[in-house]
Amino acid sequence: RTRKNYKGKKSDKELSIKDLMDSMMSEASDESKPPPVDPSEKVTYMQASAAAAILKGQALGANVLIVDPPRKGLDEPVLQQLCQPYNPNQMYAEKPNALSHMARHTVNWVNDVRTLIYVSCGFDALARDCDQLLSSNAGWKLESATGYVLFPGSNHVETVVVLRR
Repeated sequence: RTRKNYKGKKSDKELSIKDLMDSMMSEASDESKPPPVDPSEKVTYMQASAAAAILKGQALGANVLIVDPPRKGLDEPVLQQLCQPYNPNQMYAEKPNALSHMARHTVNWVNDVRTLIYVSCGFDALARDCDQLLSSNAGWKLESATGYVLFPGSNHVETVVVLRR
């Protein structure tokens, strides 16, 4: 069988995705290659109960928070934290002990979060949670909401909402 490669040339070789990507990258010019990664910038992530992680200070210092709750939506403690207004008097901190001078119940554990990405498989809960977030005095504004059909033939839609403050 004759197959065409990515440039439309005839080839008797069946290319794997890896072969195709390697071929494309080897022919890419220096201008089209991504810039080198700055080692001083860091991205971290963790998988945990959102309520436990937030209340342990895991969102301190984060400017982006991604939540992907079950169909029932965000746990009440998470929603309560996200609905708190930004506190300009709370110093920037990446570790909870940096805020030890504050009473624990006064700490805004998501104070530094400026972008909230909410991934939802339960539209009713998403609508309820977004209503609370947008009507709170936390300053959240809806930037985008996009539905994705990940399972064609089903009535399941994943929704990704981006909120900023």
